[in-house]
Amino acid sequence: MPRTPTTQRWEKLFREYISHMSIDSKETGITKLTEENIYGAQNLFLSEICEGLERNVRDFKCLKARQLGITTIVLPIDIFWLSVYEGTQGCLLTDDESNREKFRTILSRCINSLPKGLRVGIKTENRNGLVLNNGSTLDYVVAGKKKRKGGVAVSRAYNFLHATEVSNYGDPDAIDDFLNTLAIQHPNRLYIYESTARGFNMWYDMVRRAKDNPITQKFFFIGWWAKEVYSTDAMPQGKKIYKEYWDGSLTDEEKEKYAKVRDKYGVKLKSAQVAWHRFTASSMSETAMAQSYPWTEDEAFVATGQSFFPLKQLSSDMQFTSEAPYRAYRYHLGADFLATDIEQVTRADLADLRVWEEPHVNGVYAIGVDPAFGRSEHKDRHAIEIWRCFADAMVQVAEYATDNPETYQIAWVLAHLCGVYRNCMVNLEITGPGGAIVQELRHLRDLLDAGALSAARDGEKGVLLSIFDNVRWYLWNRPDSPGRAGYVQNWKTNSENKTLILNQLRDAYATKILRVRSMPLLEEMSKVIQDGDSIEAAGRGKDDRVFATALANKAWYDWMRPGLIANQMNYLQVTQAEMEANEESGRAKTLHGHIITDFFRQREIQRTEMEDRRMWANPYYLGNG
Repeated sequence: MPRTPTTQRWEKLFREYISHMSIDSKETGITKLTEENIYGAQNLFLSEICEGLERNVRDFKCLKARQLGITTIVLPIDIFWLSVYEGTQGCLLTDDESNREKFRTILSRCINSLPKGLRVGIKTENRNGLVLNNGSTLDYVVAGKKKRKGGVAVSRAYNFLHATEVSNYGDPDAIDDFLNTLAIQHPNRLYIYESTARGFNMWYDMVRRAKDNPITQKFFFIGWWAKEVYSTDAMPQGKKIYKEYWDGSLTDEEKEKYAKVRDKYGVKLKSAQVAWHRFTASSMSETAMAQSYPWTEDEAFVATGQSFFPLKQLSSDMQFTSEAPYRAYRYHLGADFLATDIEQVTRADLADLRVWEEPHVNGVYAIGVDPAFGRSEHKDRHAIEIWRCFADAMVQVAEYATDNPETYQIAWVLAHLCGVYRNCMVNLEITGPGGAIVQELRHLRDLLDAGALSAARDGEKGVLLSIFDNVRWYLWNRPDSPGRAGYVQNWKTNSENKTLILNQLRDAYATKILRVRSMPLLEEMSKVIQDGDSIEAAGRGKDDRVFATALANKAWYDWMRPGLIANQMNYLQVTQAEMEANEESGRAKTLHGHIITDFFRQREIQRTEMEDRRMWANPYYLGNG
């Protein structure tokens, strides 16, 4: 992080203040916080905080490697802020009581080590907090590592917070309640969260929100490479260790990580640092090493989760998928089927429909639908996943996910998407709200038959009916009911078939049959864990996209793949033939169109427009080949 002139002025003031302060250091004991005694990782932390403050950011999320001295440098910030801004209502939030007591001792020593001209004396101090003579207070609050009755005890609202080792906090709901006590407008508010990563938990969700809101929050990562003592040059027997663990070149995996650290964080690693990392890794498991000493923020989270899906593959796919382009759209769902609009948007947080590939005239598609609250009361998001199917592959082409629409409205979205990706098979979870979706689709069909929709009055009844006539529904066969009578439409989840369908999805992903393009889907997959017979997202994590994908995969696996195999519709053969045909015709490989606002009301479209523009503008358009 380069220092701007204003950032340097802020740092100068702060560094001058802490240079008179003594603090407990693991490596050097009680040490003055002078320039020469501050680690590189601590300097980086200070620069990141100062840069954010100059932009009036007051909410910081720092993801860190282990033992970088970050908490050690934040504790003086706690004292500085409470001393400078009198009457500050502060809180130090720790993961357990032992850390609370340790930090309490350090804070008292830091304050008492300051010269009289800089020290704001302690008026009262006990195990629950301290009060300074200027009226500022700092409560010592324990979050706890397990779910607690009564939540997190707080005595007041706060405008200052230092939350340490957030990934250890055990009660997300209680922490949410606690965070609601924080001021949102106080001019001197400051909130600093710092923690290592321990899987996909509440801390991961906080980091994601900070990344999505860079104006009001700042996220930054500090890796093991930021601390200069993490090098064989700083080790007592460093020369021998360096000779043993550095062979003159990086492995392929190290080359990839080295490039990411260089490109993303502007850090060029030295061979002595790599040798130290290899030496340290020799006595730790791969998961523990990634958790304690990650190279990048992505590795910190992905590699530490106990995922049901293969972790290394998820990590690799996340890196690749993060740059996958897509078109983003948002539905505006009205009071009835025809009063529905859709617009293209440029912000990911506004999109509920992502399109990576427009429908192809020869495409065959599987659509999985997991309605909100279908499998449990915690699965509160609608998800529709659309995949183009081949004999040996499934390629994700579109994804709809939202927690906004009513159940009947999701039926309208499904009708639209089926009208666009016409040659498709739908597999719908019919437990709970899924049955209502089927009823709404039948209701739309009845309205069409009765001529109650305006489209029918425009002479388009036959075109509208094609949506319902052309869509195929997944047929599920009860194992105990052979023959035609044993088949029912769509999918109804139970404990046994849920295990089956998710294991089939994992196999398809692990064998590279599934070509995932959605970062949100990969993130959900990373949160899915298996605990005995239970396979679902950990904690408050969502897995609606995952299950919708499993439904689409099941439709492909049971009903679509045999025909595709018989017709030799392999991915490479089909895409190569399409590419050659497109080169001859001068057209793009896939249809890159636009969705027009008021598409349900659009009826007059010029014949000179592109085929895909007409298709998205009016999902009922059939074309002439």
